[in-house]
Amino acid sequence: MMTPRWLPLLLLLSCGVSAQTDTNPPLVGTPNLSQDATDTTPASRAPWSASTLEAVQHWPLQHGGRVKPFDTFAGFIMLKVNGKRSLTVNQEKLGPVAWALDCMLYPEIARSYECIRVTNSEVLTNAGIDVSQRKRSARWSFDDLLPALDQIFETAGKISETKEASNWSLIERQTIQLAQNIRALEELFHAFDAARWTFPLTSVPELQAIYGTTPTTGFSPLIVGVTELEALANTDALLKLPEDRRTEVVNALQDLREQLVHQLQIARQGIAWFAPEQTSTQEDSPPAVWVRSDVILQNALVGSPVARQADALKQMEAMVAARDDRPLLQQQAVLVQEKLAELADLHGQNNRGSLEVFFYSIDFFYRALICFILAFIIACLSWLKPESILPSRGTWLMCLLGLILLTTGVTLRCIIQGRPPVTTLYETILFITACCVGTALVIESLDRRKIALTMATILGSIGCFLSMKYELKEAISAGDTMPSLVAVLDTNFWLSTHVTSVTLGYSAGLLAAAIAHVWVIGKILGLRKNDKEFYKSITRMVYGTICFGLFFSIVGTILGGIWANYSWGRFWGWDPKENGALMICLAELIILHARMSGLVRERGFHLLVLVNGIIVAFSWWGVNLLNVGLHSYGFTDGIQKMLNWFYGVEGALIALCLLMGWIHSRTVSNSSGKTPREK
Repeated sequence: MMTPRWLPLLLLLSCGVSAQTDTNPPLVGTPNLSQDATDTTPASRAPWSASTLEAVQHWPLQHGGRVKPFDTFAGFIMLKVNGKRSLTVNQEKLGPVAWALDCMLYPEIARSYECIRVTNSEVLTNAGIDVSQRKRSARWSFDDLLPALDQIFETAGKISETKEASNWSLIERQTIQLAQNIRALEELFHAFDAARWTFPLTSVPELQAIYGTTPTTGFSPLIVGVTELEALANTDALLKLPEDRRTEVVNALQDLREQLVHQLQIARQGIAWFAPEQTSTQEDSPPAVWVRSDVILQNALVGSPVARQADALKQMEAMVAARDDRPLLQQQAVLVQEKLAELADLHGQNNRGSLEVFFYSIDFFYRALICFILAFIIACLSWLKPESILPSRGTWLMCLLGLILLTTGVTLRCIIQGRPPVTTLYETILFITACCVGTALVIESLDRRKIALTMATILGSIGCFLSMKYELKEAISAGDTMPSLVAVLDTNFWLSTHVTSVTLGYSAGLLAAAIAHVWVIGKILGLRKNDKEFYKSITRMVYGTICFGLFFSIVGTILGGIWANYSWGRFWGWDPKENGALMICLAELIILHARMSGLVRERGFHLLVLVNGIIVAFSWWGVNLLNVGLHSYGFTDGIQKMLNWFYGVEGALIALCLLMGWIHSRTVSNSSGKTPREK
């Protein structure tokens, strides 16, 4: 960073060191709240008005490489720390924005909120905290954990330094997650520390001449008086002062320097609220990098234009100063939103913020889950009374409503991100669920036996439930479910063709396996033994779905090879993800050829489809656990246990069906003296 000739005098004087830009801050054990906050600790705070929350939730900021509204940022921080997007404090239910405002404006109160979710008490026991009076999984306040923070951060640091992430034990992983959650909470506590701080700008008459007798808090006064301060800190100006005044002024500047450096260090851990004032004229220029308040001050010190950024910062600091005056705070919150939006509009980066706020406020996928669960309950009632039309119509209605909510949510995510909905594993859950439900409803409209309709309700419920569970994992690992793409994925053409085609193949394979379960379980339990047409209709559904899936799997795999040649210079490299796609194509080809050639009949056909379902699950999720290959952007953890259960249940079901078939074969053979043709 460029340093003006007088900055050493202002910031470090005789130390000869300029302002620092620490890119790797150490873990903070205990918060260092501003003196203003700790001296006047209110017993409570007035509730936030709806207008204030609405203004604040639209504040744009840059986090995780993309611009997002504060509502999204606060929601995922709360989800990461608290495990859910709500918290009840003194019979008041706080949403993400209200909770985050409490943390930033009233950290001395928010420290007592029991919002830190600890999933395993052994983590705290190892840190020396008595957990005998708490449940194994409980929520703790920052003050509760304060005595053990140093130990928690020290342990987490040693684990990170000595072990690879793939070798962490469960307790070690949870310890690191707890340390990261506490760090995220601390960053909220300290977000407005500099805005609350009163710098010593009136300690000598020379500073009073620049800033007056009642300067405001924060960095804004320093920015406004930066030219006069430069003149005062100039060596020639200091030498012209009388000797007794010179010493007093130098001491005042030294005191200002110490407090300024301290607040700059804290502000570097803050939030990037401010878009750059300069716009690039190049079409292929990278996205604008937003800055924090400390960068605005440093840019002002080196003479860079910061007028708009400084104005937005001034309004934000005025809002912090008016924290106990709710009408004034509301006015300032609106002004801050307008100023931040003006900066973002310079780069065209604020046009989807309101849509994102709307998207998360509706919570489409949770509502879709409710609809699919209700549809499943109604479907069960319709099976109890098959002659009744009303339950069947109710199932259709709720299932269609769930599908509309699901597809609307997925579509809005596409609009917000400007790319197809298949860039992360979380997004593929939603997309595959929507495809499975939609395809099942189409099958049901062609073959009205309520089989595909019931499977649509089950798959919709499972898919939406898994998406909610995996959203928490994304919050912990990535901090968002709409992260910036790695370079190799940042092309909408290939995402729209290759990834979408492969994902449609996944959907068809899983749907076929789900419907095949009806045939297999029906045979095991002896349901509708004499209704051959019932089982034949299931076979037709599964056969058609496998054909549909094979087409998209082959097309998607070929397109993936073309993309790989374009990005990596080779069509095929036996990468785990590539091998998984090839396994699906080969498995489905084997199923169709075996069925067409008569090598297997209905039982063998459906069992092979179940095996294909296992292969699809492995290719979709399992290969991401191998931690090798060029598709490392899709890696995740924490799902091995779930996959093992799935493999075990499916394997047991296949083995049981084979056993039942063998018993049936022996029975028929003994009674007739012939071996049945069914294989």
